[in-house]
Amino acid sequence: MTHSGSFTLTLKAEKACYETAPLKSVTLTKNTPYDAEVIELTPGREPTGSARFTLKQNPDTAANPTYTLTIADCVRTVTPGEFASDPSAAPKTITSNTRLAGRLGTTPSQRVTAIELPDTLRTIENYAFYGHEKMTGEFTIPAAVESIGLAAFESLGRINGQVRLRFAQDSRLKTIENIAFVYAEISAMTPLPQSLETIGLRAFEQAFTVDAGPSLSNFVIPANVISVGDYAFGSRVFNGTLTIRSPHLTRTPATGTRTGRLGSSIFTEGGAAAVTQEFTRIVIPRAVFTSYTQADLNAIFGPSSSVTYVDLADGTTTLDITTLTP
Repeated sequence: MTHSGSFTLTLKAEKACYETAPLKSVTLTKNTPYDAEVIELTPGREPTGSARFTLKQNPDTAANPTYTLTIADCVRTVTPGEFASDPSAAPKTITSNTRLAGRLGTTPSQRVTAIELPDTLRTIENYAFYGHEKMTGEFTIPAAVESIGLAAFESLGRINGQVRLRFAQDSRLKTIENIAFVYAEISAMTPLPQSLETIGLRAFEQAFTVDAGPSLSNFVIPANVISVGDYAFGSRVFNGTLTIRSPHLTRTPATGTRTGRLGSSIFTEGGAAAVTQEFTRIVIPRAVFTSYTQADLNAIFGPSSSVTYVDLADGTTTLDITTLTP
């Protein structure tokens, strides 16, 4: 826009969890276009010690107390094992200074049933929330989280078995490491984020309840995914159509021992005697399909006689597995 006079503005930029930027003066001159100023803010210091979380008893649980664990605003990284449980430890008294906020020892009445993560969170490191077996209800991974570490949520909700896993809208999640949600009990899950690039070995193996079936019908592996580990979704509750949108999941190399970016038996529980096919239709980029052998695809998705492969390009053209190298 333009201005009929000349005057000076003093700009102040501040945001919760960031350092306040130094005051900045901007002079606007008559008839001179003004472009918006970009002011970069420096992240503030993260809370430390007991200020990093609160542990609050849930209402109406006097006889058998349960708790909500809330990670404080301005926390950007949950460090390795920071809020992991220790089932073998002696029971602990719950106080505001409780560091081990998970299963809290072996006393069955002491359980965390809800975990709330802040929008500032970016990294969840290895074993961060390992062993929260009593979790229940909706559990949201905030949009700013970019990586979930090894076994970060292993056994989540394994006792209650009613965790509804939700990835926030506009998620920037790129990496789900090996066994991140192994042995969890997830009863529903929103679609995987479009930003996702890596899904580790056994990331969701045995992580879904029978109730999860409807939310896992017509499952989609997003377009940015570059690798899916062995047994990544090992379960028997998937059904309908599997759509692989990623063109990056080709076999590497194209000949010799299979070292494809699609792991072996990705929808089968590890150690199973045979591959069990849950999907009847797999929509896949032609280039990905043809980069594997017939034996490869059978090992990944199950016997070819139980599934129809369809070209992603049009969603209708059938891809003939018998044309591939046996």
